[in-house]
This record gives sequence, C-alpha cells and structure tokens, in this order.
Amino acid sequence: MTLPILTGEFRDGPFIGLGYKTPSQAGVTDLHGRFSYLAGEVITFFINNLRLGSTTGATSLTLASLDDGLDTDLSRPSTVNRARFVLSLSRELDFRNGVTISEEICDTISKHIDGLSFDFEIDSFEKATSLHAILDELNLRFRGAAEVRNHLRRSIRGIKLLRDVQIPTRDGSWLGADCFLPIGNGRSPVLMNMSVYGRAFRIGVVHTDDDFRASEEREDTWQENERENIPPFFKWSEAAFRPNATTWVPRGYVMIRVDNRGIGNTPGDVNPFSKQEALDYYDAIEWAAKQPWSDGNVATFGASFHATNQFNVAGLQPPSLKAIAPLACDADAYRDLSYPGGIYLEKYREYWWEVLVGKQRNPKSGAVDFLGGFRSHPWDGEYYHGGGLVSADFSKINIPVMVSVSQSEVIHGRAGFEAFRELCSHSKQLLVWDAFYMPSMIEGSDADLHAFFDLHLKGIKPAQQQPPVRIMMRTGDREFEWRNEADWPVPNTRYFDFFLDARGSNQVGRLDTVQPKSEFFIEYSADTEPTNHANAPMAAFVSAPFDKDVDFAGHFKATLWVTSTTSDADVYVSLRVLDGEREVPYRTIEPATFQGEARGKRATAPLTSGVLKASRRATDPTRSTPERPWHTHLEKDAQPLIPNEPVKIEVELLAVAGRISAGRRLRLEVSPIEGPGVVPGFERAYDETYHRGAINRILTGGTHASSITIPIIPVNSS
Repeated sequence: MTLPILTGEFRDGPFIGLGYKTPSQAGVTDLHGRFSYLAGEVITFFINNLRLGSTTGATSLTLASLDDGLDTDLSRPSTVNRARFVLSLSRELDFRNGVTISEEICDTISKHIDGLSFDFEIDSFEKATSLHAILDELNLRFRGAAEVRNHLRRSIRGIKLLRDVQIPTRDGSWLGADCFLPIGNGRSPVLMNMSVYGRAFRIGVVHTDDDFRASEEREDTWQENERENIPPFFKWSEAAFRPNATTWVPRGYVMIRVDNRGIGNTPGDVNPFSKQEALDYYDAIEWAAKQPWSDGNVATFGASFHATNQFNVAGLQPPSLKAIAPLACDADAYRDLSYPGGIYLEKYREYWWEVLVGKQRNPKSGAVDFLGGFRSHPWDGEYYHGGGLVSADFSKINIPVMVSVSQSEVIHGRAGFEAFRELCSHSKQLLVWDAFYMPSMIEGSDADLHAFFDLHLKGIKPAQQQPPVRIMMRTGDREFEWRNEADWPVPNTRYFDFFLDARGSNQVGRLDTVQPKSEFFIEYSADTEPTNHANAPMAAFVSAPFDKDVDFAGHFKATLWVTSTTSDADVYVSLRVLDGEREVPYRTIEPATFQGEARGKRATAPLTSGVLKASRRATDPTRSTPERPWHTHLEKDAQPLIPNEPVKIEVELLAVAGRISAGRRLRLEVSPIEGPGVVPGFERAYDETYHRGAINRILTGGTHASSITIPIIPVNSS
C-alpha cells in the first residue's frame, strides 16, 4: 500500500525556501511555506548547511515544535534560541509574511556557521560571535527573547498579529491599529475598540526601541502568570480596559485595537469623546468589514473609555456595526464624565488627561483644550451634546447591546442603568458588577459575553436563554452572589423611606421608620480642607439593627432639608453599613489606581454615595422618577441659597445591589466634602467662596422631614 504524500506548514511562518528532509521526501518549502512528508515520518529542517531541528511531520508546526515536538514548552533555551535566530531573518516587525530564505542568507550563514549552536544558554547564545556576524552582515536586528516567545505563544494559539496597520479615514488621514487574526480561519467576525491608552501591552505607546522591548517584556511576564506585582487594573487584561486577544481570537474572532487621533504614531489632534472621534470610529468599523479576513460583521467591545465611545459611534449607525458591549460605561458628558451633581471631577480629570492620556500622545500631535473646556462650561448645554463633547443618544441605537455598570464607583456607576432603560434595541442585556470591573469583564461575565457575541455575530443560539439582567448582589465583607432578573428596576421593587431624626443629638442622629413630628437639626462646619476626607465635618444618622436580612437593588435617593450661612453648599451623602461599630466593606476588591500608585491610605468606600451642589437643585419633572431625581444643571435654573433659609434638595445616590444582614445598621453621612473612602488625589472642585466660615444644617422632622429612600426587592427564592 502506498501512503499518501501529506502537506504541512508553520503557523508562525510562512518560512519560504527552508530546506527539509524525511526518509522519503526532500526539498525546500514553497512560496506558501509548505513541505511534504508521509504519515509518521520524522522531518528535519535546514537553512543551507545549518540544521534547525527535527520533529514528527504534521500539517501544522511552529518553530517550537522542532524541540521534539514540545511546542508548548517555551522555557527551553534551544527552543528560544532557534526561534530568535530564524525570526531575526525577517525584516518585518510583526512577521506577517514570515521569512524568505534568500541566497544571500544561505551564503552568509555558511560563511559564519562555525561555533553557532542553539543548545547554548540564552545569555551565551546572545553573545555568540557567529550569530552577530551573520546578522550584522545582513543588516538585521536580533530579536529579543520576550518578543519571540510572545510570537510563538500567539502562533501556538492560532493567532496572527498585524502591527501598525494604517486605517484610512474619510478626511485623508489614518488611524494606527493592531489586528489579531485567527490563523487559517478564512473570514471571521470582528471585535474592535478604539482608545487613547495606546496599543503597548498593558498601557502605553511604542515610540522607541526601548518602548517596544518594555512592552514585550510586560507581555512575556503576564503570559507566564507572574502577576503578583502587576497593578490590579492590569492583572486580568493584556491591554488597559480591553478584552484579551488570547481569549477571543481562538474562539474565531478577529480583534482590532485602534489608536485615537494623536495617540502613539497616529497623526492629528487628540480630541476624546468628540464628534471627530465618533466619525473616525465609524470609518474604522467600515474598513474592518471590507477586509479579506473579515466576514463583514463588526462589534465593539471594551470598558471605561472604550465603553463610552461605543455609544457615540453606535448613534451614527455604521452599517457594519452589528452589536456593542459598552462595559463599565459613561454616557452623559456632563453628569457622568465631568460634573456629577454639578461639582467638577477636577483632580480625577486632570490625572486622566495629563497622565493616562498625556503619556500616550504623539509628540508631533496637537490636542484640544480638554480641561479648559470643562472649566469654562460648568453648566449643562450644547457643549456636552456635540458642541465639544458628545453625549449618548440612546434613541438612535437599535442594534443588540450588552451594557454593564460599575456599581458604587464615582464614574461608570449610572450610565448603564440609563442605557438599559432608554435603548430602543430589540435585544439588550444589563450586567450589574462590583465597582472594580476588570475581573468581571475578563472572567466573571465571560460566559455572558461569549453567548452575546456568538448569537449576534455568528448566529449561534445559546444552549440556555440568557437573562436580561444579571446582578452581582454584594452581601458584605467582600462576598457576593449572582441574581438573575427579568428587568431593571427589578420587578416588585418596594421603595422604603428612613426618616432622619436629629432629636437629642450633637452630630449623630437616628434613622427611623416613622416620620418624626418635632423639628430638630444637626449643624456642621463647611470650612475644611478639601483633602480632609478622614475627618470631614458631617451630620450622621444611624438606624436600629435590622431584624431580618434585607435584599436591595436599585436607585437610592436622599431628600434633605438644608440651610447654609452662605449662598451655596456642596452636599455629599454617603450610606454605610455597620456591624456593631465596624463598617462592613461591600466592595469585593479595593484596587489601587490605574498605574498602581498607593495614593495614600484609603478607608472603606461607602455602600453608595451621591453629591449635589445645592444651587443646582432644580429637577426636570419629565425625567425624574420617585426614586431618582433628574437635575437640569442649566444656568437659567440656578437657585442660590438665601443664608439660613431652608430649602429642600433631592440627592441622587448611585444605584447599587446587595444585602443587609440581620443585626446590621445603616449609617447616613452628610458632609461638605467627600468623606472616608475616596481615592486620595482625585478630589472634586472646591469653591472656597461658600466654604470658608460657613455653617451648614440638616433639618429633620415636622415640616422639614428629611429622608433616605432605599429600594427593597423580594428575597430570591431560587
């Protein structure tokens, strides 16, 4: 019986002109990098008279296979040395066309082959005279060990990387991108995100050779799971707030990471959250749909910044955009991104613009006056709706959406709820996550996201119907459990009022289930340093212990009667849970900041919180609900305080979900600055004109009945 001749190739190639020999076959790899063999034969590869290695023939190999076929063991020096040598014969940064073994390469290797051995230790191989003689004569760069291991890992997983692709835009410019393709998959659906954080591994851009080496070394370390010293925001992800190519490409998706204008080497002015950014994103989506490796179906996918700009491009309705997954998102450029409660997110926005974005800018690019735009537009208006920044227009988004909320976080804590309620999409799902969203994005909700994209990009129906709403019910002391629901707000939610009672108190009053008849007040100084979080002056109110477990999920509201001795007041409200005198932590993880700095010690973050500048208390009755006020934040609606005259304000607190166990108590705090639990260095704006020397009061009972509204939901019987 005559065995059929089989054909194979290298996934990390193609390697063209490579010599090979089996007991029955011999030749050089063809223009597609293919070789021939019979089943079961050992095949040996050569470059002229330099033996590379041997393995059992197979339809798909990598250079790592030439160490006895153990292509998943990248710790062997011989494996790394062989791959570094062969891949160094390519002049391309990303090896997209592999290596062509030319006559010049063969002659040069033959000339300097003496003393060249792949069996050296890595450090010794790097110093080999024969190695550098070959590469110097050919004017080629010796590839780094981390760079080569990363390439081999991708190849073993079936991933091909195209670096620094230039995506054309309608105005004749271009956007830099990295494209991760499934090897041998033909046409695949595309997952895309566009960013100001750069395309280097973790975060950053590559301007120099040192930048490139550092990025590759970070990736190599991460892939080896040596993550103890990696900042929490990057332990789970390859790139800041983005899904992992190593997860999604093997599932049959193309993944594309695109730089915004003015980021990395991309030309143009940096202008985040703008019309121009949305138009560029549109162009990138339509470009991807037309590529030979794309099946024409594109979705956007990512968190934080990469979530917010998805709403803006989806509102333009690109024809090839089939679904979006804006995770831990913002949507309202005024209420979410810049002035929650009418108070500017000053220090956070400065850090974001100057550090997270500023370090990634193209040195040849310009930028809009991003911070100046915020400072010069303290009121809601056209600037936040297309005049400078763009806010989401949910009425124009009709494709499938999976949205998530980062519950109780300063940003990303409200837009997902608004989106889920207002989107006109025929298919929409809501994930309610913890404040720190990276573990949920990469691991905790992976099955939800996988089912979502398989359904809407590939037409694969899930084995089990996905619930419209999945909620991380935080139960305290870092614990949580998942709860599935049919809608948001949760059906049969009951809104319960606790009344503030200052009777007989100095600075700590009571939270009662019955409205007090007598009027009292607690006053506190508004004159404090804006960074004095741990010792912020405040009025506090504490409930009696709960007599049974209570589940809650939804929007909280503080209705407060306040006075001040001056013309305005910043009213910060925090709700905490006490077990005896101990505060119960509800966040499952308390991460460091994005870059991992310890910006001072951070106390336990509150269960939920909210803020309102008292002069911004006007609400829109058409958009407000009993549990959630909608403040207009329009200059024409400004209502300065008259000193010592009581006014009623409604403070929107972030919607959260969880459980208060029997025996625990609620503590409500009202203060003139952010209290314990905020990130030091991220303080909001502080206007001394109405803080210095001012005294604020919280009135309770009688005609000035202040209260806190909490959303109680039925106990889950499943």
